[in-house]
Amino acid sequence: MSWTLAIGQLMNRERKFFNFMFAVFLFSMGACQYYSVLVVTDTLTVYHYLGFLHLPFLCLTGPAFYLCFKSVFWKDFQLSKKHFLHAIPVIITVLLIIPLVTAEHNAKLEVLRYPPSFRSGNPARTYYSFVITLILITGMSYLVAFFKECSFLLSIKYIRKNGVPVILITVVALLCISGVIYTSAVVLNNFAADSRILYHILVEVLSMILLFTVFIIYWMSSGRDNYFQALRNHEEKRRYEKSRIGNLDMSSIIPRLEYLMKEDKLYRSDEISLIKLAGHLGIESYQLSQMINEKFNKNFSTFINEYRIEEAKMLLLQERERTIFSIAYAVGFNSPAPFYEWFQKLTGLSPSKYRKKNLIR
Repeated sequence: MSWTLAIGQLMNRERKFFNFMFAVFLFSMGACQYYSVLVVTDTLTVYHYLGFLHLPFLCLTGPAFYLCFKSVFWKDFQLSKKHFLHAIPVIITVLLIIPLVTAEHNAKLEVLRYPPSFRSGNPARTYYSFVITLILITGMSYLVAFFKECSFLLSIKYIRKNGVPVILITVVALLCISGVIYTSAVVLNNFAADSRILYHILVEVLSMILLFTVFIIYWMSSGRDNYFQALRNHEEKRRYEKSRIGNLDMSSIIPRLEYLMKEDKLYRSDEISLIKLAGHLGIESYQLSQMINEKFNKNFSTFINEYRIEEAKMLLLQERERTIFSIAYAVGFNSPAPFYEWFQKLTGLSPSKYRKKNLIR
């Protein structure tokens, strides 16, 4: 069923990033549910060649779900190179299961007959448990990241004030319960003797909860009342409210900002961004943007690049033998082109002409 719903998302006319990631999430959930069916029906050893193939998909559910909601929270969300880093845990999982998939038939059956456990004394089962544990840690990390992004959903005051749909809270609760159940099943199996039956019961319950959750999420995204759109509206409103700078202590923040620029020289990093700089100041990125606009009468790019060009002007004169390219990278530009563009814009001269003109004096 999850796979059918995934295909439906890919055939959606809008074909937004959310639809693609939601399809990946649904497909991954389907793979995990299929594994659950094999466990519950005790046919896992019959289809032993499928026994470990669900693990990469289990690992993929975390990044897929996180990016789904990320695209909901941020109205102008766009896929960038850094988002491909979320594929690293999945790639590692694929590499880790190679010894399990390629193991001899009897060794593979020995692992599949029993739940994962570090207490078995069997090296293969111990290795399998290690892989499962890494996946669980990855999944819980994404769950924590998710709650960090939408911590406002945990505020009863916010829920009552903004009328957050109960069904949305239900989905979050079901996902948390699913994570707790599967983690409990794995942990319990490592400490309790002869827990195979209980493990199967927990997996069966988990499968039913996940199926129910998938139906709810799909209904939320495809119904007449699009709850994901409602969530986006709530988040945009929340961020707008937090972006107001009236309650910020400007007398301490502005000196701190100037210190970070003049003393710590954060502008030298080509990875500096509005979000990262705001993090150093302990405020929201929207607040920092608004503060720079109102207090310095410029946007973030101009604010950062003015510091870079000022240092570049000094280096051009003090270090005569140093190449212009080297100076460009040293002050924080990741390529010469924007350096030349900003230098010309702020000084009216190219770097080489500026050096030549001032050295003659």
